[in-house]
Amino acid sequence: MEQPNAFVATFETGRRYQVHKSYIWVGPIVAVGAMLFVMLTSGAQGVIDLIIAFQKGDINVNPLLVVGLVVLGLAALVGLFTGVYALAWRNMWYVFDEREFSFYSGIITKKRVHVPYARVQSVNHRASIVQRLFGVCTVTIDSAGGSANKGVMVPYLQLEVAERMRAELFVRKAAVAAGATLTLQADAGAGAASRWVCPQCGKEGSGSFCGECGAPMPLVAHRSSNVLDQAIGDVGDWRGIYGGSAVFGEEPVSYEYGLTNHELLLTTVSHDTPIAIALVIGLTFVVSCAILILIQDEIARTIAMFAFPIIAIGTVATWVFGLLGVLFSYGNFRARRRGTRIEVERGLLARESSGIDIQRVQSVEIRQSFIRRLIGYCEISLGRIDSVSEQNSGNNNSKANTKGLVIHPFVKLDRVDEILDGLAPEFADRPRRADGAPLPKQATRRALLRRCLWFNGAFWVLVCLAAFWGILAACVNAGVFHFSSAAGRAQYETFMAGSLALVAVICVAVTVARGFGAVLWARHSCYGWNDRYLYLHNDGLSTGDSVIPRQKIQAGATRSNPFQRRLSLATLQAVTAAGTHSTTAKLVDVPASAGEAFLDWMKPRTS
Repeated sequence: MEQPNAFVATFETGRRYQVHKSYIWVGPIVAVGAMLFVMLTSGAQGVIDLIIAFQKGDINVNPLLVVGLVVLGLAALVGLFTGVYALAWRNMWYVFDEREFSFYSGIITKKRVHVPYARVQSVNHRASIVQRLFGVCTVTIDSAGGSANKGVMVPYLQLEVAERMRAELFVRKAAVAAGATLTLQADAGAGAASRWVCPQCGKEGSGSFCGECGAPMPLVAHRSSNVLDQAIGDVGDWRGIYGGSAVFGEEPVSYEYGLTNHELLLTTVSHDTPIAIALVIGLTFVVSCAILILIQDEIARTIAMFAFPIIAIGTVATWVFGLLGVLFSYGNFRARRRGTRIEVERGLLARESSGIDIQRVQSVEIRQSFIRRLIGYCEISLGRIDSVSEQNSGNNNSKANTKGLVIHPFVKLDRVDEILDGLAPEFADRPRRADGAPLPKQATRRALLRRCLWFNGAFWVLVCLAAFWGILAACVNAGVFHFSSAAGRAQYETFMAGSLALVAVICVAVTVARGFGAVLWARHSCYGWNDRYLYLHNDGLSTGDSVIPRQKIQAGATRSNPFQRRLSLATLQAVTAAGTHSTTAKLVDVPASAGEAFLDWMKPRTS
């Protein structure tokens, strides 16, 4: 009799599987191309000087000889890289063992990485633009270890194989947990893509209807789309030369959505990174031009007038290119719930697919930047444990996903409950903002002092600049510095006074904005908890909501400095394992009694 808990495998246990052969020639092309780009950008002036010297006749060399030498050099370089990559490919393979996944690599230094199936947290893959041309991608297997356990990266797998690998790892993980045996499927190809589990009778179905009870395949809820998905959907779904046919998991999708035209447009224009870069460039330009004008020199003013249109166009161009990067990054966005996993795919040119099991979610984060708060939108993300890959283990910040898994980059606040109930119904009984307890009145005064004085960089810049200006003026009055004429001294005084006034205006504007944010924070921030979840809401010009399951809190603590103790206040902190090290969610200036109640809530329970 067939074992009821048998699981079907599509990879043979113990067999060596190598990555795709495109690794041998695509890798060298990308490496040499990147090297040439760096050489040309860093030595552009030298190349220009060399071309000018050729034109003037200062260098008498046959151009065909130069071109031939360059071509031969590139060919030799590509050949050398190809040989190295070929050796690396011959020594690179992966194996599905009985209880763990193993990845082997290395030419001289041999590496052998094992990931027990029971510890697999998420299986993600990402394909660069070049990789998408060939239909391959890089698979990352995270094992819930943070920076202590490096993420295992398997490069250059066909998209079809990558999707099969993801399903295989979760099947083997479930089999290990259930203590069941694995049955090898003979046709481990597209035939596995159509299987799904009937929600009525629990039998395996194929096609559109269950073969046992005739029930239809579960429908996907709320599948939004936009003009970018429709106009170039083939680009978003394109699987390249070797990608193969689409392979879906063994479980049906119960909920799925994308971005509407409105959401995609607002996600692009309100993204923080392009705006921040454009503002920094624009502000630097304005200050520089103002200083040049204050010098009261005709040459300086001429430079400022000529620089104005150039820098203005550069600032706008930087912002536009940043917007295009965000647009392509979120093109063909899809978020779905499949079984117990939440999956997110995004990217029009470079494609990224990542996911997390619902039991591994450390927190739910709802964030609003200043612009998004003005129009009533937010970003929803799930805190998760991230692993650092071997390639960037020396720089944890380079790949650490500080936002977690973004499940919607731009959504109206009144749709947050709908999305979370569809993707993560396990969080349905979480506390809401309306249930939170407000901060005491003393928090307003402390927030103003904290944000406008003690921790206000703009205020201290103004203080330091004023002190420097005063010292310089005293030196001038004492005769330490001499001017050749009265006009020179007048020009100096005008420049110094104008510079100080300009910086003072900027610092006062920043301080006023921080003060407004402090008042908003003190009046609208709140906190609360129930049997299963902690809720913290930090308000201000930008807002952040954190919903943390009690069982995911690694450490709960309260802190109080002498000023807080005088007013019977404390800072509430909850540490989770999210990120590559840990993540601390906190709320300052809650009542001391609330801090004691939080610590009592954190105590281990007997029932």
